[in-house]
Amino acid sequence: MRVRTNARKKAKNANAWYVAYLLGRIMQVTGLLTTLLAATAYFGTKDTVAMLRTMLAGVLVFLPGWWLVKRAGASQQR
Repeated sequence: MRVRTNARKKAKNANAWYVAYLLGRIMQVTGLLTTLLAATAYFGTKDTVAMLRTMLAGVLVFLPGWWLVKRAGASQQR
């Protein structure tokens, strides 16, 4: 009969995975909404530079979120 000696470590890791995953998803949604808001709010105006800066801010929030979700998913599969 085998006994699992690292059961507590698994539970702690699962909790950390879940927090990282949720944080990543929140960052992804925030980045996407920021980008969509910039695209619609500045559509048809002469504020192209402001639109591009706002879209860049959305992308810079989205990318770390995407990386967190990807990393958390890879650690969950191990």
